Amino acid sequence: MRNLLIAILLLISFCAAGQPGRRLDKLGDNDAIPAGQAAFYGDFIQRLKKFKSGGYPQDIRIINIETNEVFIFRVKSTFKTSKENPFCYLIEPGTYAILNYWWTESKWYGGKSYMEPIYKGEDSILETERKIKNKEQRPDELVLFKFTVAPNTLNYAGTWHFEQSPVYFTDDKEQADDRMKDKYKKLDFSSSRMAIPD
Repeated sequence: MRNLLIAILLLISFCAAGQPGRRLDKLGDNDAIPAGQAAFYGDFIQRLKKFKSGGYPQDIRIINIETNEVFIFRVKSTFKTSKENPFCYLIEPGTYAILNYWWTESKWYGGKSYMEPIYKGEDSILETERKIKNKEQRPDELVLFKFTVAPNTLNYAGTWHFEQSPVYFTDDKEQADDRMKDKYKKLDFSSSRMAIPD
C-alpha cells in the first residue's frame, strides 16, 4: 500500500511539473490570517552566491496532495541578492509536498534557468537521476518532502537550505520569530505551530 501511495504521488508530481500553478499571496505587514485559511513562514537560503543570482527571482512549487492543486511561492524576490530570504504566505489548509525549485543563474549573455525536482534522501539530484536512468533506483522509491497546515493557524516551516543538493530543513524558530514579529504586527509568532517539511 505504501509503495502504491508513493507511486501515485510521484506520478502526480511528474504530471504537475508541467502544470501551471496558482501563485500564493504574501501576507501583508498589517494582515491577519483570514478565517479558514493558514499562513506559513520561514527563511530560504538560495543556491547561488549573490552576484550569480543576477537579481532573478526564485520560486518553489508545491502540490496539495489531497486536491492535486499546484501552488507557487517566491523565495527570492527580483533584484534581491541576499543569500537568505524570509518568506510568509497565506495557504489553504492541507498537506503539501515540495515538487521543485526554479532558479536562474546569471550569465554574461543573460541567464540560464533550472527547474530542479526536490527529492528526500542522501543523494544529490544528479546522483538520483543517474540511479534512475541506470535502473539502480526505481522512481516509485523516491520520497518527497511534505508539511501540513491546519485551518486558522500560523505555521513555522523552518529554514530551507537549498544552497546545495540534497536540500534540508532546520529549526531556527526563535531567530525567525524575532525577525518576523517586527514586520507582521498582527501575528502571534510565539504560538505558531511547527510545519517543517520532513
